[in-house]
Amino acid sequence: MAKNETAETIERVDVTIPRARAGEDPNLFVGINGVNYILPKGKTSSVPAFVAEEIKRSEGAKDYQDEYSDAKRAKNPG
Repeated sequence: MAKNETAETIERVDVTIPRARAGEDPNLFVGINGVNYILPKGKTSSVPAFVAEEIKRSEGAKDYQDEYSDAKRAKNPG
């Protein structure tokens, strides 16, 4: 957040984090520039737009990692 921005001027968006599976943490932790957000999984939360962008970027990276791991396993089964 820039020094001249206040909490009222930051664009907020709603994000829904999928529910946690058994044994997973029920919250999603997001830390950006020293500011931490703890979002409950399975519920909709209103967050600054830059937090929603980071969640989307992180999910994309996880999807890429899963695809890469699956491709490696397919080449080297066993």
